[in-house]
Amino acid sequence: MGPTKVIVKGQALYEALGGKFIKDGFTNRQEVEAYVNHHYLVLPVVDKQGRPWLLDGKPVYCLRGTQYETMNDERVHLTRCPDCGGMGIRTDEFAVESECIHCTACGHEFDARLEMMET
Repeated sequence: MGPTKVIVKGQALYEALGGKFIKDGFTNRQEVEAYVNHHYLVLPVVDKQGRPWLLDGKPVYCLRGTQYETMNDERVHLTRCPDCGGMGIRTDEFAVESECIHCTACGHEFDARLEMMET
């Protein structure tokens, strides 16, 4: 059982699955993040522009560093785009040596393993 997955609507926090109200009165993103960090809550992943990652129209959450999950606790293989911070999805390719990732926000294609070795 992980942290409660929440969404932001206006200036308030709600549970992602049930829609139960948690708290309101936030004036900016920093206040929301501070509240979430001091409680057992997790916000959807956002890119560098502040846009949430959406998979099939539903937010994606990052748990334990690089493990991504949907609202329904389904683990998904995603990675962050090094350019825009958007959601990178693995493309189906026949080559085993390469793991081509396609960013849904900017369209950048990259190999996550290769990028890691270069840094």
